[in-house]
Amino acid sequence: MDIEWIGTGAGLNVALGNTAFLVKGGLSDGKRRTLLVDCGFTVPPELLRSGQLEEVTDIVLTHNHADHIGGLESLGFMNYFVYMKRPNLYVGSDAFARALWDYSLKGGMQKLQDNENRPFDGTLDTFFNVHTGRHVTIPGMPIATLFPTQHVQGMEAYGVSFANGVWYSGDSIELPDKNADVIFQDCQFYETKTDVHISYDKLKRELPPDVRAKVHLVHLGGGWDKKDPKADGFAGFVKPRDTFHF
Repeated sequence: MDIEWIGTGAGLNVALGNTAFLVKGGLSDGKRRTLLVDCGFTVPPELLRSGQLEEVTDIVLTHNHADHIGGLESLGFMNYFVYMKRPNLYVGSDAFARALWDYSLKGGMQKLQDNENRPFDGTLDTFFNVHTGRHVTIPGMPIATLFPTQHVQGMEAYGVSFANGVWYSGDSIELPDKNADVIFQDCQFYETKTDVHISYDKLKRELPPDVRAKVHLVHLGGGWDKKDPKADGFAGFVKPRDTFHF
């Protein structure tokens, strides 16, 4: 299992790209699957530039903010009209899938025309093989579990835990799983009463040194370049195109 980070920026830090990564598994029946975790608006152009957009066979989404799902329209259209295939799309619940279509994608993707120039209404299933539920099983990869997490009040949000010990927080105000072997944790670089991401300083204060040492920080916003994470006991900041081999 290899993880390649497409972007590691916060929602307003497009210089580092929207936080998203590819998971490339081993061969299964002679085929290799490629999972994309989140697809913000900067992700499809970057995948096109690197020649990897067509390789994506599976997609997991953590929540419905544009820096995590805003690239699905262009990715869906590329697959439907150019590659003529439907990737698998995994979301935590039926309600998540309905909100994704009704409030984010429907306006741009519903109205279509067939090869005879006849109009028809598309749905989320027109572009993706939609799977709902907390467990994601992809041949050649460790099983992934979507676990609920707290981000914005009232918004369904998840992190992703892989059966091989790799753990990704998604966007969250919660501390990471201390028992994970490798932790990819979002953070922000300030603290307020209305935080929707856990702060760098809280992670530094509340995580014991042995846990902090396996925390790789992502979703980097303003102030990230003024910190020295390794000096503070973290594994470090993740940058776009960083690759991890497991």
